Amino acid sequence: MKKILFFSALALIFASCSSDDNSTSEEDTSILPKTISFIFPNEQLGTNSTGTLVYNGNKIVSLTREHLKVVYTYEGNMITKQQQFDLDLQGNEEKSKEVVYTYENGKLKTRVFKEGFSDNNSEALSIDKNVYTYVSNSLVSYINYSASNIKQGEGSLELKDGNIIKEIRNFGTSKSTTTYEYDTKFNVLRNVLGFDLLFNEIDGFGKNNITKTTRISTEFPNPAVYLKSYMYNENGYPTKTTLYDNSGTSIEYEIKYTY
Repeated sequence: MKKILFFSALALIFASCSSDDNSTSEEDTSILPKTISFIFPNEQLGTNSTGTLVYNGNKIVSLTREHLKVVYTYEGNMITKQQQFDLDLQGNEEKSKEVVYTYENGKLKTRVFKEGFSDNNSEALSIDKNVYTYVSNSLVSYINYSASNIKQGEGSLELKDGNIIKEIRNFGTSKSTTTYEYDTKFNVLRNVLGFDLLFNEIDGFGKNNITKTTRISTEFPNPAVYLKSYMYNENGYPTKTTLYDNSGTSIEYEIKYTY
């Protein structure tokens, strides 16, 4: 699934705005991340950057980092569009990617990814579409189509307690299975409206916080395991995330949050 860049180097995949055993009768829904910073051990792994988030109440308006801006559109409390703009040195915006969402009975029905714009008002050169079917409360399937409505692949998402615990993808001769394990703490985007209706939008996020990702595929049959550790503030929200490589010892990057 093609994705818009969000929170610096990571791609939009999945987030949710609720929790479990951290919940109380009077939860503070005003806690929102103001900045998110990516820190890499060296330049070969990536470039350090900080993203600044702007809100209207609990609706996210935009995220801006060096040379990049993501703008959000809502209908009610549902996110209906994300647009990514590249920024030049003068701050001029050039649209590079867009995701459009539709809903049915309060649930996500389609996700259309667009890229390749010659200007901010032109049609996209590339379109990629997911159509979702709710098999049960714990299983969602999807079919991926090209711009000409040709089926490119399919997949399924297994849910538990509001988190994606397994994704299976079948695209051509490639098949992959990814499983996730979580902590019981608040997700950093818990109180941002609309993300709880989206699937696979922010890599490494769920209802809670992913602690372990295991992935196998036809190309790489040996399991690849990635671990994350967290530091939390007094309210139970992450202030720092550390991602380790497949060896489990070397740091790939760290994420720091301010609220």
